[in-house]
Amino acid sequence: MSNGITSITKGPAPAASTQNAASRLKHELMADALERMLDKGNKKPIAPGNPRVLLAVANHAHSLGWERAKVLQRRMFEAAAGSGLEMKFAFYAEDDDEGVRRCRITSSWINDFEDMAAVMSRAECNCGCYVHVRSVLQQAVKENTNRQMRAVIIVGDAFHDDQDSLDGAALAVNQLRRDGTRVFLIQQGNDPITARKLQYLNRVSGAAHFRFDPGAQQQQLAEMLQAVSAYAAGGKDAVKATSGQASILLLEYLKQQPMPPIIEKPERVLVARTVGEKPPIDF
Repeated sequence: MSNGITSITKGPAPAASTQNAASRLKHELMADALERMLDKGNKKPIAPGNPRVLLAVANHAHSLGWERAKVLQRRMFEAAAGSGLEMKFAFYAEDDDEGVRRCRITSSWINDFEDMAAVMSRAECNCGCYVHVRSVLQQAVKENTNRQMRAVIIVGDAFHDDQDSLDGAALAVNQLRRDGTRVFLIQQGNDPITARKLQYLNRVSGAAHFRFDPGAQQQQLAEMLQAVSAYAAGGKDAVKATSGQASILLLEYLKQQPMPPIIEKPERVLVARTVGEKPPIDF
């Protein structure tokens, strides 16, 4: 099996305008809310075959965080043992024409942690990446074209989306959710602006956002990724069969429904401003 990395030659097309992206998001979420009220949700059934997961990391390739990611992906495969879990790996590399880091992704699905570690070792990501979470989410929508993924997991410490880009990201998450793919946004570090952006995506699109206590971050991150892997392999029942605070927290997030952004209007202004940091998740 080939485990090469292929680059996206073009970055995601920019949205027409903030108003258009926001209006589309509002319309879609209001329609979703109405369908839930009328019990007419059209969620796709789980696709047959081996579960698939997209793991994206926004970290420097040669940093300690990158090496830890190699260990964490191994634990993910172990948590989903026996399910035939297949994974693609995404990261951010060279700039596009607008100075934003492009999303690069493995060309093949990987089903072995050693193969995944080898691919990650060959990946090259420059320090100080100026990255948009929208980039990997829009690519994830394309990956779902052939066969549904169970989960998209994005691990990073800082994202630089403006409000327009965030609304584009939310539209992608909502498309993934309708296709039966859950999105998990895992924040490393304490950047309050990034936290506010990911919290916005959590509220208006249902993407789960986790931010951990820095003092115990690696253990908490490992437990959460294992719980997410159990979910990808066997759904909510598989998570219920595991123990620990991460599993309890994950099940709570899976109950949440997105809210139309009209409710979020006062909060949207805060996305581009420095805000007071909220307490991290306490395990």
